[in-house]
Amino acid sequence: MQHAQSRAISLRWAGRGALALLAGLVAFGVSPALPASAASWSAPVQLPGSCGSSVAVNRAGAMAAGGTFTAADGTMHVQACASPDGKTWQAADLGPGGSEPHGGQHPAVAMSPDGHVVAVWGSAVGCPAACDYIVQAAVRSPGGGWGAPVTLSTELHFGGGGIVLGMDGSGNAIAAWVGSYADASHYAALPAGGHWGPAQTLSTSSVEGAARNLSLAVSPDGSAVVAFADGGDGIWAASGTVLGGFSAPDHVAAGDYSKDSAPKAALDDAGQASVVWSRTGATEAVTRSPAGTWSTAAVLATQSSSSVATAIDGAGNAIAVFGSSYSWHLAGGSWGAAASLPAGSSGGLVVADPAGTFVYADSGGNAFTFAAGATSFGTGSGSRGSLADLKIVPGHAVMLAAGAVSAATVN
Repeated sequence: MQHAQSRAISLRWAGRGALALLAGLVAFGVSPALPASAASWSAPVQLPGSCGSSVAVNRAGAMAAGGTFTAADGTMHVQACASPDGKTWQAADLGPGGSEPHGGQHPAVAMSPDGHVVAVWGSAVGCPAACDYIVQAAVRSPGGGWGAPVTLSTELHFGGGGIVLGMDGSGNAIAAWVGSYADASHYAALPAGGHWGPAQTLSTSSVEGAARNLSLAVSPDGSAVVAFADGGDGIWAASGTVLGGFSAPDHVAAGDYSKDSAPKAALDDAGQASVVWSRTGATEAVTRSPAGTWSTAAVLATQSSSSVATAIDGAGNAIAVFGSSYSWHLAGGSWGAAASLPAGSSGGLVVADPAGTFVYADSGGNAFTFAAGATSFGTGSGSRGSLADLKIVPGHAVMLAAGAVSAATVN
């Protein structure tokens, strides 16, 4: 027993020493070459039906996915798939819908720790006589069936805007979208085990301008950030909580009126956040301190990027991925110089868990697992096909590519 205790104490002090060394290196501007983390990805499991748009996973390894298909009568229907382990799946037809908005996930899905699944999508109704565009949602109980879809809003922006969905560590969900009236943005919250609340206004065109290209980040403790671009490409970020609402959006960067910015946001439990976007002639980023102060926009590259993504861990280490490059913003520092992604990689998505595990998957479905500050991503999973979605929770990462799911155990 004494030997075991001594060894534990030694390991604890060794870990502290390593952290102190790392902090010292960072303080003096030295970036240590951190190794990539090993992760073994499962063979792709083809999903039943057409659930190839979005995916979710919880700590128990249960998963959900969503997509759309064309029914026999020629109308588009929403399909949702669920699995207790990522291996055996059941598909369900949630009814007509999923045709709106034109971009984003159709539907977006989220899964709670106890196995509840939430799906949110847009639909066109009343066509061709008089089309209306609405936001709908459905909930699946743990191990049970799907409830009837409910309407969250009868005012969805035609074509653009996107619908975003997030869930905190307690199973509270929030959805946001752009409305059809004056391009204001809205949100609605679903308390765990409860019912959807009424739609609330997030931004208005008279103050923040016409909203578009929403991005939503939700931390395990229930904090939330919604980032969006306005009609002049200015970048805004609204901060709040899933159940408590939002403060007035902050204007974090000016735009160039090219209408091509699509910001992406990430958030941790400490209140630290990152937002990355691309505009004509530049890719830029801002960070937020735990006190809620947004930094001045930093230029990551002097050219635009067709795809951007960002992730942040529980310590406040953030990464931005843009085009075929990436940049680190380690806690307490600033954005580093752009570096090249692994050969052949571009675009894609990046996620992080609170403990500091990062996963990047390129547009071809090749996934890499690594730690904060890594300068080498190691060996990837191998290309799995066209990437649709990537998610991580403590213990599990899941990638949806070419209508199939691959999973990895991460720590």
